[in-house]
Amino acid sequence: MQGKVRRMTWPNAMKRDSLIMPLRLHRPWGEGGPPLPPRCPLPPERRRYFDTFAHLYGMALVAYAGLMMPLFLWLGHPWPVGIVLASLIVTLIARGLHLRGHMAWGAGLLWAVMVVLICEAIRLYGAGVGFEFYVGLALLVLHISALPRACKIVLSCLLIGVVGILLISVHRDMPPASLSPAMATGLLWINLAMMGMLFGGVLMGLEGVTERLERTYRREALHDMLTGALNRRAILSIAERWRRAQCPFALVLLDVDHFKRFNDLHGHATGDAALCHLVNCLQQGLREGDMLGRYGGEEFMLLLPGMTRGAAMTVAERIAALVREQPLALPDKSLGMTVSQGIAAEDEAATLGEMIELADRRLYAAKHAGRDRVMAWDAFETLSPLPDQRIAEGAEACAFSPPRRHDDSVIKA
Repeated sequence: MQGKVRRMTWPNAMKRDSLIMPLRLHRPWGEGGPPLPPRCPLPPERRRYFDTFAHLYGMALVAYAGLMMPLFLWLGHPWPVGIVLASLIVTLIARGLHLRGHMAWGAGLLWAVMVVLICEAIRLYGAGVGFEFYVGLALLVLHISALPRACKIVLSCLLIGVVGILLISVHRDMPPASLSPAMATGLLWINLAMMGMLFGGVLMGLEGVTERLERTYRREALHDMLTGALNRRAILSIAERWRRAQCPFALVLLDVDHFKRFNDLHGHATGDAALCHLVNCLQQGLREGDMLGRYGGEEFMLLLPGMTRGAAMTVAERIAALVREQPLALPDKSLGMTVSQGIAAEDEAATLGEMIELADRRLYAAKHAGRDRVMAWDAFETLSPLPDQRIAEGAEACAFSPPRRHDDSVIKA
């Protein structure tokens, strides 16, 4: 016996759709979100190395000034303090090279400073007080850098060999700066604590960089780069998910009137600015859970959850008024815009493809009726013009074309 299909309510569907719903509300860096990282002058595939080492240079400066210098001052030896001061200066130079895109030179300088400081500390204080543990940190910094793999292997072997020889020689001879047993034990615990903090800071920095880049790539994959609205793939994916969850919603197809003529008269740069301005107007008229996506060219799709055709028509008319009342402001003039809209409800069609085709047919009818209007019913469905029919508007004539058909295979992809 076939059971009755339970229609899922909208609040329950929102819980299942929690990964998609926040997409329209994403705030870019610098607008209340995470701080904007330094501008990367390199190709996108090098961004991970750039962001990682931008974090490490700041950590190195804090470690030298806030940890190493007080430690050597406490030990009472001026020579290591001078090395730490030189390390601060060289690290600042390396950071400057890094921000200009010379990542290999910057990473090499940072790593060389670390090695010199480690070797000098081992030479002065000997083994067993914790300075040899920093070799692991130097190896970690080396292997997350943008240096070539062969260079990493050679430098790693060189570091291990130099430190090993130094430890053997110090173990055989008395270190220049002998420490009392109590001071040696205290220095060991201090170095262990510092190593834990530095390793934790590096790993947290790597996690933060990875998370930020993943968020950036995810946004670029799902959003239109020009307007910031969802792209075609993302908006269709959300609509298909809502249909499968049997959530009632209305779909609005919106098209800018005479946009081709707008581009021809004012240029494509002004046309791009007009599309961005249009998205701002649309967002002013939408609710928190509504979805906005760029469907193609100057055509946009709105998904209005929990709305009937009548309620969606009220929203569409409010949006049309917002667009009409807020012209695009340019330095020398203001350009008015209007939009035509077609509406379809989820219960009018069996598939998403049919729903889009219905909204597209009504959008076409709205343009046929004179533009700058909303169509939610099939009042003009029987008035499909012949392919060669034209309508005069001012001094120009705009050709009509039959409504586009949308293949379901595109939606399922």
